[in-house]
Amino acid sequence: MSSDMTYQHLITEGIKGLPQDLLAEITDFVYFVRRRAIQPKDFEDEIFSALMKMDLDKLNWNELAHLEEEFVNYEQRYPTA
Repeated sequence: MSSDMTYQHLITEGIKGLPQDLLAEITDFVYFVRRRAIQPKDFEDEIFSALMKMDLDKLNWNELAHLEEEFVNYEQRYPTA
């Protein structure tokens, strides 16, 4: 038996009887791996884009937190009258 057939057999036997939610998770993983293998450049671009978005979201959150700190006790520090 070739190693490919061994892996396919192990995977097939390993998923038998698993609940639907776990099978859905395994399916997601299989297609994730397939996409990474077949379209590595697209996959790389997707990962880069997702990481960049996370960084920008974090930056925006940090800026908002800083801005809120600037206005703590604003009325007491800068009274209008």
